[in-house]
Amino acid sequence: MEEMTIAMQNYLELIYELSLDGKKARVSDIAKRLGVSKPSVNNAVVVLSKNGYVNYEKYSDIKLTPKGIEMAEFFSNKHQTIKKLFIEVLNIDEEIADKDACLIEHVISDESIKAMQAYLKNRDE
Repeated sequence: MEEMTIAMQNYLELIYELSLDGKKARVSDIAKRLGVSKPSVNNAVVVLSKNGYVNYEKYSDIKLTPKGIEMAEFFSNKHQTIKKLFIEVLNIDEEIADKDACLIEHVISDESIKAMQAYLKNRDE
């Protein structure tokens, strides 16, 4: 995977989450969810667009490109794996598990994620 800042990973993952089930990702929704200004979101989305992750024109919805979907699914999968392990195995409160997963997903190795996924899969069988 190519190098992307943590902030850009968070923007991409949130755009993905907002786009699920045919919903629309808009600058105002992203700003509200992340607690940042609309100009900050706009700047980030412009960078994501220049790097080929989203299609975006000012004042329109943000749409992920195939490259953006692939990366966003990768980040989201890491997040969900960590969160699931924390909630189901370690009995951590869901809100805390979600916040911690968001922090950890950016620094954890792919090998550790694969080990967590294997553990959860074997446990569920």
